Amino acid sequence: MASVKVLLRTDKQNKQGQHPVVIQVVHHRKKRTVSLGHYLYTNEWDSDDEKAIEKSNIKEYKLYLQRLNSVIAKKISTIKKAIVDLEETGNAFTVDSIMQQFKRQQNSATFFSYGERIVQKLEDTGRLGNATYYETSLNAFKKFRDYRDLTFDELTYKMVLAFEEYLQNNNCKVNSIAAYMKAIRAIYNTAIKEGDARQELYPFNKYHIKLEKTVKRAIVKGSITSMKELDLSQRPDLIWVRDIFLFSFYCRGMSFIDVAFLKVSNIENDRINYARNKTHQKFSIKLTDPIREIISRYNDLSDPESFLFPIIKEEHKSPYQSYNNGRSLVNNKLKEIGKLLGLNVPLTTYVSRHSWATIAKRSGIPTAIISEGLGHETERTTQIYLDSFENQVLDDANDLITNI
Repeated sequence: MASVKVLLRTDKQNKQGQHPVVIQVVHHRKKRTVSLGHYLYTNEWDSDDEKAIEKSNIKEYKLYLQRLNSVIAKKISTIKKAIVDLEETGNAFTVDSIMQQFKRQQNSATFFSYGERIVQKLEDTGRLGNATYYETSLNAFKKFRDYRDLTFDELTYKMVLAFEEYLQNNNCKVNSIAAYMKAIRAIYNTAIKEGDARQELYPFNKYHIKLEKTVKRAIVKGSITSMKELDLSQRPDLIWVRDIFLFSFYCRGMSFIDVAFLKVSNIENDRINYARNKTHQKFSIKLTDPIREIISRYNDLSDPESFLFPIIKEEHKSPYQSYNNGRSLVNNKLKEIGKLLGLNVPLTTYVSRHSWATIAKRSGIPTAIISEGLGHETERTTQIYLDSFENQVLDDANDLITNI
């Protein structure tokens, strides 16, 4: 008789010290395991009930644990059904036969659980920005579905159009809709590659993702100077936020997630060497005096494993949570700074990146060099950053030329 168990593999762990949750199938003394792509700490696992302990002070994490148990229950149900189906044939079967039957039935894998597995995998590999993007998109789709899960076969072209209409009715902007749709499409594409969804039922063949030019998200060099000189003596809570923005700007528009995870060990031979979280490209930034000055206010560089800035908090269960909390806090505070400066652009960490590109272009630096500085694979991507001000540059040139 085949048996099915859910285990926390304490003999293995990821970088955060969490252990993988697996399902073990045993038949005729032969064992096979099914990885769920989820990791937990030992104090989060009930080995007797074979499920996650649904306790957390953080609402989002508690919901995650509840969803995980739902995923486990569905997987167990699918495996047991595979065993029953094989037993009903009356023929002898092996543990590999069970796994093959299970995989066939996995073609009816749920879209929600598949998306959650992708999010978890991105978190485990440190790609927190991508994890946030997929999770946000998946949550929007779940809300559209009233949290009713579905199989890939049930995700039709008609439903894709209905999701788009739902987002429009909820005042979602064109580019935000495009971002959500790209994530949903990417999840489906991954399922096709892994044999868990059928190419012939692909719902995006006729669907066209629409995009529109983004509004200006850069500020001029004078505004950067005004920010640097802004008297914040009465608002000490804004000083470190300004420092994070300026540090990003001085470091060629370094993304906030990369700033958050920089460690003292990233500083070598008067340079900051790091790999970008989003693309894993390697960068090397010269330690200039303004950069040194900002770092010195937050770190004495004595501990190689310490983070340069107080963004990732030890009291949080995961760096992912710290990053999300830190990003929200910094962006909210930056908007306050923007109001103090009288800017007409909502100030966020991303503005520093756009501003670096914009100021570089206006200083006569070729687009190819700006592209390399930002880590873009093509100049076309860089041009998207620059399009927001090109008309103004051309208008100024035209006025100069036609003023005769």
